[in-house]
Amino acid sequence: MDLERFKLIITDYLGGKLTDQEKQHVDDWYESISNEGSKPFADDSHRDRIKRELLLRMEGVAPSLKAKKKTVRKFTWLSSAAAALILLSCSLLLLQHNPGILFRKEVETAALLTEKGTRAGELREIQLPDGTSIFLNGNTRIRYDRKSFASNRTLFLDQGEAFFRVRRDTLHPFKIETGGVSVAVLGTSFNVNKSMYTKHVTIEVKTGRVRVSSEKNGENHILTRGKAIRYSLTKNHFETFDKDPALINLWTQGSIVVNNVGFEELKELIYRRFGAVLLADNLNTDSFNYSLMIPQVQSLDQVLTIVCNIHQIKFRREKNEIILYK
Repeated sequence: MDLERFKLIITDYLGGKLTDQEKQHVDDWYESISNEGSKPFADDSHRDRIKRELLLRMEGVAPSLKAKKKTVRKFTWLSSAAAALILLSCSLLLLQHNPGILFRKEVETAALLTEKGTRAGELREIQLPDGTSIFLNGNTRIRYDRKSFASNRTLFLDQGEAFFRVRRDTLHPFKIETGGVSVAVLGTSFNVNKSMYTKHVTIEVKTGRVRVSSEKNGENHILTRGKAIRYSLTKNHFETFDKDPALINLWTQGSIVVNNVGFEELKELIYRRFGAVLLADNLNTDSFNYSLMIPQVQSLDQVLTIVCNIHQIKFRREKNEIILYK
């Protein structure tokens, strides 16, 4: 039973819409959590604390009902549970009793998903059951249902960057969920970057046609070869721009290509690619901006030397940290 279902049951109980048997189930449930010997509580003090919290909330809603009989108090509690504050307490109580009641379905669904990922500093190419190829950048995580993927080609990109070469299947569109926008395609190649630093999701199309949509603002965008879009997870806003198709997946071949990015994006790039944390010592990084194209990067030192030459600064290493300084 999920929270919405529980709310509906309480509402129907108050409105007299339940059958006698259904009402008895609700009454039995209430009696089970009111029983002094209720085992789901950790101990007596735990049970008493939860009861006090519920009673305190009831006093705020209807203080004159405290002296009523037990059956009236039960009705008051159920009435209060329909309200948002009491419902929150009720859901907390349910979780204290049996966490699986509300989340069993979610846990079962999550257990069916296959998770693939990379560590910081690792690049990895994988094949999906439908023949689609995905190249994962460092510190990237994806999930998908391996068993049903042939009929439901949905993949979750939880974090990081991935370049997709989607195998065409007109009967089963390929869909990517990022937690902010959805990407739907048939057969095409494109890059998706979910930045944890800038809170942006960026989609760049190398070949084919891609539909990008957001449930939060209701917008839909169709992208074709050389077109790109950036979505702000914090502002729920889209920004479109052009991207040279030849540059979109160069990072999968060991190159670094960035255009007009700030220091935070550079930090994320360094961490993904090399697993190192980039820091600044008494530098105003707000004004730092980078447009770089470094083919076949040989080492982190090569990248740091270029960055330091831009700002006329130096760098030093401290374990896994790289500190920029004057």
